[in-house]
Amino acid sequence: MSGRLVNALNASTKVAEAFSDEATLRHMLRFEAELAHAVARAGLIPKKHAAIIAAACDAALYDPAALVPVARRSITLTVAVVKALTAEVRRRDEEAAAYVHWGATSQDVIDTAMVLQLAEAVPPLIAALHGIVAAFAKLARRHRATPMMGRTLMQPATPLAFGQKVAGWASDIDRATRRLEASYAETQILQFGGASGSLSALGRKAEPVMKALAKGLGLALPPAPWFAQRVRIAAFAQDAALVAGALGKAARDIALMMQYELQEVAEPSGPGRGSSSTMPHKRNPVGAGLALIAAARTAPLAATIVANLPQENERALGGWQAEWPTLAGLLEALGSAVESVAEVAPDLTVFADRMQANLDATNGAVLAERATFLLAETMGKDKAGALVEKALAKGGSFVEALGQLQAELNDPKAMLGYSPKFVDRLLADLRSAAPKR
Repeated sequence: MSGRLVNALNASTKVAEAFSDEATLRHMLRFEAELAHAVARAGLIPKKHAAIIAAACDAALYDPAALVPVARRSITLTVAVVKALTAEVRRRDEEAAAYVHWGATSQDVIDTAMVLQLAEAVPPLIAALHGIVAAFAKLARRHRATPMMGRTLMQPATPLAFGQKVAGWASDIDRATRRLEASYAETQILQFGGASGSLSALGRKAEPVMKALAKGLGLALPPAPWFAQRVRIAAFAQDAALVAGALGKAARDIALMMQYELQEVAEPSGPGRGSSSTMPHKRNPVGAGLALIAAARTAPLAATIVANLPQENERALGGWQAEWPTLAGLLEALGSAVESVAEVAPDLTVFADRMQANLDATNGAVLAERATFLLAETMGKDKAGALVEKALAKGGSFVEALGQLQAELNDPKAMLGYSPKFVDRLLADLRSAAPKR
C-alpha cells in the first residue's frame, strides 16, 4: 500500500479518511451491529446476545494490520473481520459468539460498507462542486463582455467574451455534478442476500430482517440483492470521472492562460504556493496542476470498474473484489480535484488588459473572418476572401491594410458577436437546472 508521501498529489485527505482503516472497520462493524439487532427483533437470536455483539462492534478494538493476512488467505476482508469480531464477542459471552454474522455473507458486508463510505465521502464533494459552479458563474457574469482571444487548435482565432469561457466551465461542471448526484443516490442501497442471494438461512423472517437492517443503516432497500448487477456502481464511477474531467477542462485553460507569454489569469497566491525548487521567479499553476493529475487518473480507474461488469453467475470471483480499492482511489483523486479547484475558482485573478494586449498583438488579423463576411454581403464570399488575403499579406495593421470597414471592425460590441448573450444563456441554464434543496 502506497503511503501519504506517494499520494500527496493524488488524494484528498478528507476523502481518504472515509476510506481509512478506521472508517472501513467502522462501517463493516456497523453492518454487523445492525444485523444483530435486526435478526434479534425478528426473533431469530436472543436480544441480549445482539446487545453484546453490538457492543463489540467498536473499530477501536481491532488491529487493521492483523486483519490483512487473514483477508488475503480467504480473499475477503469480511472473513478476517468476522473472525476478530467473533473472538471479541466470545471473550465477553461464549453463547453470544454463536450468533455473529447471522444469515449474511461476506459480500453483504463489503458492498454495504462501500456504499456507507460513499455516503461519508460524496455529499461534501457535491456541496463543494456547487460552490465551484457558483464562483465561476459569478466570474462569468463579471466578465460578460470582457474581450479575449479565442484559440482553436492552439492558435489565435476570433475574439469572444472571457465570460463565455468561464460560463462554459461552470456549465459542464454543473452538468457533471447533477449526473453524479443522481448516480450517487442510486448507490445508497442495502446489499443483503446471504450465501447466493436467496436469504434462505432466514426463512420466512427474511423480509422483516432486511427491512429492519436497511432502516437501521439509513439505506434504501432494493428489489433484490445486486451481487453481480454492478451498473449502479459503474455508472457512479463514470460520473465521478466526468466531474474530474470537467474540472480538468477548466484547469487546463487556466494553466494555459497563466503562461508567461499570455499572463491573462493567475491563481491565488500565498507563501510557498507555486514555488519552484530551483527557479525563484516561477509561479506554477498549483490548483490547475492538481486537478489535471486527478483528471488523468480518474478515467482509467472508472474504466476498471466498467470492465468488471460481466461478472460470473450469482457472485463473482475477482470482479467485485476489484471495485472497492479502485473506487476509493477514484474518489480520493476526485476529492483532490474538487479541493484544488475550490481554492482557485473564487479568487482567480483576471488581467483584462493582458487579454486586450494579446488581441492587439495580432494587428487585427483575428478580425479577418468578420471582415470577410461583411464584405461578402456586397461582393460575394470569393471576392471578399481575396481582398482579405491580400490585406493580410501586407503585414502590419490588418484594418489599415484593408482600407475599409474601420468603424465596423473597431466596434467592440460587434467584435464579440453573440458571445455575451451566450454567457447569459449558460448562466440561466445553471439556475433553471439547479437541484432543489
